[in-house]
Amino acid sequence: MTYLQRSSARPILTDLAPEVVRLLAESFDAYGLEVIVNGEPLRWDEITEVEVAKAARALGPAGWIVRHVVHGEERYHVGIYAGSREQIIPNISLEATRAILSALAYYAPRPIHYIGPADLVPLTS
Repeated sequence: MTYLQRSSARPILTDLAPEVVRLLAESFDAYGLEVIVNGEPLRWDEITEVEVAKAARALGPAGWIVRHVVHGEERYHVGIYAGSREQIIPNISLEATRAILSALAYYAPRPIHYIGPADLVPLTS
């Protein structure tokens, strides 16, 4: 199994692009006691898994325009699973995805199983 590698460096979220800081302020807040995703608190001892998936885009000219003109980059969905509950942060940038994964790796008191692209954050087995 693959897990997020624990980090001893606190993530500095204020150095991110303004739109990423705004998105995180609205959708994600991690701290010592819990993580709040979309207004829903999830205790660290309940979180078992995080999954990252590339956001699907329509094929053809419309999909190309959305990917390259509207967003300008690939987009991702981040799912955080705590027991039978799940919270999804949809359609976010690579920078926001990495910020969320870095915060999870820093604050989580135990390993969190990771499913997704291997090149986004440090991982361990």
